[in-house]
Amino acid sequence: MATALVVRFLQTILEFRRTMAIAYVLKVVRVLVDMQENFSITKKNRKPQLRHLIGWLLGYLRPYRASFAAFIGVSLLQILVGLLVPWSMKVLVDNVLGNEPSPAWLVRLTDVFSLHDKFSMLVAVCLAGLFIGLASGIVSVVYTQLQVGIGQKTVLDLQRDLFEHLQKLSLSYHQKTGTGDAIYRLTSDAFCVYSIILSGIFPMITSLLTLLLMFLILLRLEWSLALLSLAVMPPLFFVIDRYSARLSERNEQVRVMESRIYNLVHEVFSSIKLVKAFSREKYEQQKFFRQGTHTFRARLQITFQESLFSFAVTALTLVGTAAVLGVGGWHVLRGDLTIGDLLIVIAYLGAVYAPLSAISKTIGSLQGALSSARRVYETLHLEPEIKDSPKALKAQNLRGHINFKNVSFGYGNDRPVLENINFEIEVGKMAALVGLTGAGKSTLVSLIPRFYDPMRGAVTIDGIDVREMHLKSLREAISIVTQEPILFSSSAEENIRYGKLNASREEIVAAAKTAQAHEFIENLPEGYATLLGESGNQLSGGERQRISIARALLKDAPILILDEPTSSLDSRSESRIFTALQRLVKNRTTIVIAHRLSTVRNADKIIVLENGKIAGAGKHEELLQTNELYRELYERLLHGFGLETGDAITGNGSQWQHADEMANDIQLTKLNG
Repeated sequence: MATALVVRFLQTILEFRRTMAIAYVLKVVRVLVDMQENFSITKKNRKPQLRHLIGWLLGYLRPYRASFAAFIGVSLLQILVGLLVPWSMKVLVDNVLGNEPSPAWLVRLTDVFSLHDKFSMLVAVCLAGLFIGLASGIVSVVYTQLQVGIGQKTVLDLQRDLFEHLQKLSLSYHQKTGTGDAIYRLTSDAFCVYSIILSGIFPMITSLLTLLLMFLILLRLEWSLALLSLAVMPPLFFVIDRYSARLSERNEQVRVMESRIYNLVHEVFSSIKLVKAFSREKYEQQKFFRQGTHTFRARLQITFQESLFSFAVTALTLVGTAAVLGVGGWHVLRGDLTIGDLLIVIAYLGAVYAPLSAISKTIGSLQGALSSARRVYETLHLEPEIKDSPKALKAQNLRGHINFKNVSFGYGNDRPVLENINFEIEVGKMAALVGLTGAGKSTLVSLIPRFYDPMRGAVTIDGIDVREMHLKSLREAISIVTQEPILFSSSAEENIRYGKLNASREEIVAAAKTAQAHEFIENLPEGYATLLGESGNQLSGGERQRISIARALLKDAPILILDEPTSSLDSRSESRIFTALQRLVKNRTTIVIAHRLSTVRNADKIIVLENGKIAGAGKHEELLQTNELYRELYERLLHGFGLETGDAITGNGSQWQHADEMANDIQLTKLNG
């Protein structure tokens, strides 16, 4: 009677534990769903909590629901196969090598396979162990393929979204953070999410399933041992919580340090010519070493804390194992359990504790990965300063009538770079901007394609505020040639084709001929198929500029912006290009910034800028008569006076040419006149 009551009581506990386990699983699933579906972000809360962060990552797993379901199924299969291994050991110890009575399920198996002597059972157990081992290996291969496949696809999706979003962010963001930071976020930070999936989310799922299944089996064997095995969990979770909070901040600091190293390396090697010219190799090495040393020390502190944490987890699991061994051994001595039962308990205990120990050893890298995920998350939720308005219009069939109305602009909270700018450029006309360095010419033309928005006033094209146009369609209507030619490492043909992706070879060659680039391209080792190297470093400055001009011409947009396009060319090449451009600027509104007065002399309108304000506007002859600044610049040129480096006449960093070259330029101007 008493025995029956005890059995009934244990069954009740078991059913209760099953119900609790199922309820817990459902609760976990519900929380995950809530995190995914109710996930939201506000501008005031760009730094996500862990719950939001994991929910955001789970959103990237949604397209792979089928693969994820297969992964869960394979995980269960892997766990079930793993559960069989200790049972074969139990049979070997209790029933083959020992004399324990066989349980009912084993009696049925021996009857089915006619295993009536111990030698036959020994062979069967060995074969069963071999089969289980092979099955476990096969399942493990499938498990790994699914795990890695889902992780890689998720990271690729994340990198795609991040790459797209980084391109959408405004120029001010990239100028503030630097190219190295963008590269670091796109590569290192994004790929760290793979570590979270591979070493965090998936192992956690597997560990949870393992814990639940093994806990239920341990309850059937000996409920006191099952509860005792979980006694270390509360202090373990407490240690994890305290440690993670401390480590998270340190990992954030390390990520920022590593990002600075990326920026430093990018700056040095993109300016390697300057470094060598000034013999600053040692100086840059010292900067790199200092930054690397700071990062190394921070990493060393993290590694030390990881070691302490791993020791704490190992100590707790050892305490749990020792307690279970002691109590389990006591049950064996009393006859409540067999030695085989104790082996099962120890094996399952190891299976439960092993993931915890593994996580403790990788918790530092996981915290680092979470810091990276936060950086990616925050970047993806940054709003571009320049974006389409809700009622943006598609810029179709723009003619190019440009009007600046009371425009003022400044970078950040600094004083305005442009103040109360008012001028108009009619369709098909050419306007030239001149002025000293820092007058605001390049900033002014940057407002037309909306690289920046004015603080006050408006820039309109054909009477429509550019802020009311779709960015993509607006910029498709504008061709730009920058002062510093920007080329890719691809072929000459591909660099020109960038202006019109579906252009034919004939169109590309025609644009190159107009830009005086065809002849030197044909003389390259592989002609138009020649790779130009990083930033076109296989070409001279003038050759790079002519390719960039060809690219702008190929785009064939109604508005043409030339920001000192011939700064790298000699007078002869400049004259030839602008002779060709004269044919192309018809029916195109053109704004040109140039450092030679011969370039701007024939413009329909010359706008003189001084300290961000318009100091005068008109034609060449008119300004010579009425504008003191323009006349002073012209007279200095005419009399052959050389100027210092800082006295640039136009453009960002453009310098006055030597007096004799300028004199020749003036003579060319007179001849053109």
